[in-house]
Amino acid sequence: ELQLQSPEITDLQMEKIVIDLALEKGKRIIDLTKDDFESEPMAARLLKLRPEPCDQLCRQVRDNLIRKIEKGAQTRNNVRFLHTEPHHDDLMLGCLPYIVRHTRDASNSHHFMCLTSGFTSVTNHFMREQLKRLKRFIETDEFKQMMQEGYFNPQNEIGRNRDVWQYLDGVAANSTHMKDEGIARRLLRNLISIYEEVDLENIKNRLPELDHYFRTQYPGKKDPAYIQNLKGMCREWEAECLWGYFGWDCSKIMHLRLGFYTGDIFTEEPTVHRDVEPIVNVLEKVNPDIVTVAFDPEASGPDTHYKVLQAINQSLQIYREKSGREDISVWGYRNVWYRFHPAEANVYVPVSLNMFSIMQSAFVNSFMSQRDASFPSYEHDGPFSELAQKIQVEQYQKLKTCLGREWFYEHPNALIRATRGLVFLKEMDLAEFYHTSRALKKAIEAAE
Repeated sequence: ELQLQSPEITDLQMEKIVIDLALEKGKRIIDLTKDDFESEPMAARLLKLRPEPCDQLCRQVRDNLIRKIEKGAQTRNNVRFLHTEPHHDDLMLGCLPYIVRHTRDASNSHHFMCLTSGFTSVTNHFMREQLKRLKRFIETDEFKQMMQEGYFNPQNEIGRNRDVWQYLDGVAANSTHMKDEGIARRLLRNLISIYEEVDLENIKNRLPELDHYFRTQYPGKKDPAYIQNLKGMCREWEAECLWGYFGWDCSKIMHLRLGFYTGDIFTEEPTVHRDVEPIVNVLEKVNPDIVTVAFDPEASGPDTHYKVLQAINQSLQIYREKSGREDISVWGYRNVWYRFHPAEANVYVPVSLNMFSIMQSAFVNSFMSQRDASFPSYEHDGPFSELAQKIQVEQYQKLKTCLGREWFYEHPNALIRATRGLVFLKEMDLAEFYHTSRALKKAIEAAE
């Protein structure tokens, strides 16, 4: 209604109107007629306010959609990426195909940063199953020997990587025993860290009390801090397994555990000292060329997403002022909570059946705690990876209607011929990112 009263229609609004009209009529954009435009109020208004005839508008929109797909089919080289996510599975659900393609070029470097510990999505039942695995291994001669050698020292980075490699070897071998050993190694390492305990017998004596806690607490009750830490460490381990799939070790994966994420129903606002400065420190360490960001508007899903977005916004402003860098690009992605309209996104990443298989396998094998999500979407009863695939397929179907199936099936590029889904991204320079991502609320400064 606001657009109907507007004295002018922008290119973005024009593209949205034409796409919506094509989808409503079930036609290719270039097949839309003047009668089609005049049959729909917004489209009729478009013809009155824009000087171009409808066939020219349609060609303009069609050509722009093609440019977006062709851009998403390309990969960059010699790029430093910093991939950020509010929760540990947001990146894989939002833009895994584009990340995977860019990992195949050895000239690119990748760092992964999760900003919260994600403990609220780990169930007590899941933790009891983890404890059962550890009980089977903790008294073995192998674990006792590794304990004596310092393998389980929380600061042992080689040991942390070996936990992941052990688990992934089990995935490759389809061996439950090998996978369970990897899980048990990391859980023991985490317990040693939390309890600051180096005696294996003392750790073993802690297991019954932990099992009792997880068995007797009702779902949703706020956990004490040490339990929150333990659950969060399980999520961190899952992220390390995911990126280990693609050859990245623990040194490339950063867990910030920002303090605003407390487990309360109403979480705190981010503050500069507690939540923004750690992000700035990572930016200074990585010196990225491209930063990926979950780009969800306020009240569109978990409020953690929006608060993380604002913290990154502030961090990039500070980093730009300190470094003088103006050339950083931001890739905004969305996943299961909110969608881009095709007109809003400016990069469409082709997704093949092969890539869908990778995503499903990686999700099920890496995100063990999320196979049965604690807070599933109303849209889908099952793993979030299945919902992400459903969304990407729907986005492809929209473009197939707009461009025609022949454009995909007869394309000279095999990647586009193989397309069965599309990831929508919004690529922005820093100025556009600051503009579209509202500045942090005054409460941040007030909290200092």
